[in-house]
Amino acid sequence: MAVYPTMILPKRGKAFVSVVVAVLVALSLFLPLLGPSRVSFEASSSSLQSSSSHDPLADIQNSTLGFGSLILLSLPSRTDRRDAVTLIADHTNITITKVIDGVRTEDIDERAYPFGPGLDKLLTEKYHAYLGSWRSHMDIFRYIVENRIESALIFEDDIDWDINIKSQLTFFAQSLRMSPLRRPYSTYELQHAPYGLDWDMIHFASSEIRLAPPPRDKAYVTYQDPYRGDLETVNNGCTGKYFCWKPLLRSTDAWDNKRSIVPTYNSVGLSAFAVTYRGAKRLLYYLSYKELTDTLDRSIANLFMNGDLHGWSVIPPMMSEWKLDGKKDTNLRVLAADHQPGLGNMEGHSAGLSQSVRKQMARDLEIDDYWENEKDHWSLVNNNPPPAPVPAP
Repeated sequence: MAVYPTMILPKRGKAFVSVVVAVLVALSLFLPLLGPSRVSFEASSSSLQSSSSHDPLADIQNSTLGFGSLILLSLPSRTDRRDAVTLIADHTNITITKVIDGVRTEDIDERAYPFGPGLDKLLTEKYHAYLGSWRSHMDIFRYIVENRIESALIFEDDIDWDINIKSQLTFFAQSLRMSPLRRPYSTYELQHAPYGLDWDMIHFASSEIRLAPPPRDKAYVTYQDPYRGDLETVNNGCTGKYFCWKPLLRSTDAWDNKRSIVPTYNSVGLSAFAVTYRGAKRLLYYLSYKELTDTLDRSIANLFMNGDLHGWSVIPPMMSEWKLDGKKDTNLRVLAADHQPGLGNMEGHSAGLSQSVRKQMARDLEIDDYWENEKDHWSLVNNNPPPAPVPAP
């Protein structure tokens, strides 16, 4: 046990110390009433600035893209999709840190079904499989809360992203930091959180985005992204309702390789999204503990429209679903026995991506022709016959 020296003070000194202690105690009781967050922020600001000058934007270049965890949601039976995500993640130096097994509806105890009007919809034949999707996402949120992960990026196993995703995310994060859409970053965010932490959820892959009604539809910022792709590429997946970004680009003045960041109001699609620890806790509360108002994605949209959640959507999205136009594309619908398998991966497509990592990976892995590349060596073998065998003694 350490022994500390004792300071001997004269009576006058003891009286002075008593007064100082009394003042400090009074301040400790009084200052919180003036605003404890401001006092603690200023104290942490000076200590952090003196101890570190690290900019977390650089962390986006790491294998988890600056997030605390990259989580893949995948049914154990979809080994084909797990193979694909393993390949594209490795091709962009990205590490999936956790795989959450998807849940099938028939494996959920009826006593664990959610409350709310959404359950009635999910119990119909058309939407019954969506109940398993709901439970799968609740398992993700629970994992994040249990492990107190500060921020996580979640992928579904049909995901595709751009080969330049790390640069794209850096432009996004830098623009969000400088944006007047949110309050200035705290010192902790500036030191540790490239995307900030003042949000619940960020939509990186959406099939549909609707701006908040006027006058809140003017709350957006645009930023330059040289890897976005031209307008034809951005809109190449438009079906008339989904993946149609021209109107939103026009509304947010995002032309000439620009993207927009908007406060999420009504964004649909969960192929790739980020959540903070706080966001995961809120999502688990609202969607499991409290009630489900619709299918999962629509229930989340309702929470944003009601102001229960806060987050960001990027237009056009940086990530997208990989489609084969056949029965491989879904786990959520019952398909007819004669439903066609669809395209192979070589003919698959994803909406809006300039340089799909899936397509780029295929090109990179098929560039070598062993017989052609080594023909000079084979010709040397032909010109130099093997030595004659040595006779046995």
